[in-house]
Parts: sequence; structure tokens; C-alpha cells
Amino acid sequence: MKLRKVAIADDSPAFLAAAANYIATIPGFMLAGIASTPPQTLALVESAAPDVLLLDLGMAPKRGLELVRQVKASPAAPAVVALALFETPEALAAAKRAGADELVGKESFISGLAQVLGRLFPAVS
Repeated sequence: MKLRKVAIADDSPAFLAAAANYIATIPGFMLAGIASTPPQTLALVESAAPDVLLLDLGMAPKRGLELVRQVKASPAAPAVVALALFETPEALAAAKRAGADELVGKESFISGLAQVLGRLFPAVS
């Protein structure tokens, strides 16, 4: 089975650590790397070529929606799962308009991410 690579971009060191630890426990997926700034995120996507990027919409100083647009502008763009503090219809609509494939609220990260990865990569789950 091919392992799917997951990159995580968030400006919270605590969330990055927790999310990275969780990714390591999901069968069929591996951590491609982490980033805490927009420039690090763009470099990580280019160098690691992840299958999916988990991207915090609240990432500073550039807002995450602009970063979604930049990542998705690449011909080899990964699937982008936007992360918001809470999963709301407004956050989902904004993320989709920016080009994100899915949205997961951090309040339900573990269950939400499992469902999203199952939709994005049905053969893995």
C-alpha cells in the first residue's frame, strides 16, 4: 500500500505537535513535514510534495485563505484541508472559494480529519 504524505501548516506549536503525533497513528498516512509560517509552508509543499496539506486558516501574518490560493495555484498542488477553530458554514464557504478541498474544525480535529481523509483517499481507509 502506498503511504500518503501529509504536511501540516499551523502557527501554534502545540497544535503542530499534537497533529503530527496523530498523523503518525493513522494507517496509510505518514507525516511529510510541518511548517509554522507561510514561507515555510510554500517551501514544504515544494520540497516534500505532500498528497495533502492541513492548513490553518488563521495563520499569521498572511491569512490562511491567501495561502490556500497560493498552494492551489501550483500544477502539482496537494489536496488542501483547511483548518478552522470551528467548522461553520461560513468558514467552509470561504475555504472552498479559496480553493480548499475540505474543512476540518479544530474542535473536532481527530474525528473530522478521519472522515475527510476517508473521502479524499477512499482506497487508503
